[in-house]
Amino acid sequence: MEEVKELLGLKELKIKVLKVEEIVKNNKKIKRITIIGTNKKEKCPICNKYTKSIHDKLKPSKIKYLKTAEYDVEILLIKRRFICHSCNKKILENININKYKSNISNKLEIKIRKDLLHYNLSLKYIAEINNVSSTQVRNILIDAMGNYPSYQRTLPEVISFDEFKADTNYGRYAFIMTNPIKKEVLEILPNRKKEYLISYFTRVENRNNVKFVISDMYETYLIVTKIMFPKAKFVVDKFHYINYITDALDDIRIRLQKEYGYNSKEYKILKNKKNISLLRSRYVDINWYVYSKRYKNGRYIEKLNIDILNEMLEISDELSGGYELKELFLDIVNNSTLENAKVDIGVWIELCKQSGINEFIEASNTIENWLEYIVNSFIDERFTNGFTEGVNNKIKVIKRIGFGYKNFDFFRLRLLYIFNGNISGNSKQKNDKKH
Repeated sequence: MEEVKELLGLKELKIKVLKVEEIVKNNKKIKRITIIGTNKKEKCPICNKYTKSIHDKLKPSKIKYLKTAEYDVEILLIKRRFICHSCNKKILENININKYKSNISNKLEIKIRKDLLHYNLSLKYIAEINNVSSTQVRNILIDAMGNYPSYQRTLPEVISFDEFKADTNYGRYAFIMTNPIKKEVLEILPNRKKEYLISYFTRVENRNNVKFVISDMYETYLIVTKIMFPKAKFVVDKFHYINYITDALDDIRIRLQKEYGYNSKEYKILKNKKNISLLRSRYVDINWYVYSKRYKNGRYIEKLNIDILNEMLEISDELSGGYELKELFLDIVNNSTLENAKVDIGVWIELCKQSGINEFIEASNTIENWLEYIVNSFIDERFTNGFTEGVNNKIKVIKRIGFGYKNFDFFRLRLLYIFNGNISGNSKQKNDKKH
């Protein structure tokens, strides 16, 4: 039976394979392998003496094991008890195949922990492929995250704030804090409201060491930063304020669609998704002198990208003017330095106000209100919420695959486990709520 031990990866254990049989459980074929310990002696925990005297054998315990050769495997473990004649202590044989009172082998638990790191695997699926219950998978995750702190005592010099939809008991949005420099998820909270965040950050011990806080243009985050991190500079994430400008151009397009009406040629040009991408993308990022296919009069034709753009811009002076303002703003973002960014953006704001285009007047007013914090984004090109936005996209996948999580505390643990790659822990706490 040595080949069975080797196949199971148990060659290093002091055990003997007694029997291998095939059984049917829940309409599935399972290999049941009966093993017994072969330790010749055990050390007494009281007197520290070794004993070779075997007192009795315990009732076999069933242990779920790793799938082997495409079979689910169940181990029937027979443990013996030794007796110390010096102090009359009965000592249970140490086989080291599973944890105390656990019906899952150590190797299977490690496998489940690794499976839990994959954001595109649901708890139910992990339970099915490992032949365990969803509750057991939950408990393994809770055990692995048992040493994770309920709050961060210290923070790095650069942190970023953002939110994602979670429908928690506190509201529709949950809060996420990351380290954008080292690409780490620091915390996930069920609430992004000012009072809640201030209460949380009060417990942080090195608040004065935080130098930069990166966020979108959400006023609550600015207020929290000024109160809780008085020595930090607030930085508006450049992707958010760029989107604000591209959205202004998009608002012009949508307004013109409505003005021209559904059956007009202009409506169809402005509505075409491929055309819209040419408006939104930066001019230098597109090869304008390549042909693209467009559907016209019941057939596909080929047109140069530059001709498609000009056809859209000729529809309205406001659209072409907004497009030029958008391009100018993107040039400033990509080419200006910290020293001249404030002046360059200030000139752009004046051009928007002089344009008479309502969408860009409104957008420029917002940029002007946040100008000081937008300029701070030019300090370091790494000061963005790009990493955080990527994390939020993964969170959407996790929620969708898991069909939502009713228990936010458990949801938080799953997210932090996935993003921090934590596969160690020994907590004994249990959580009986279902997700």
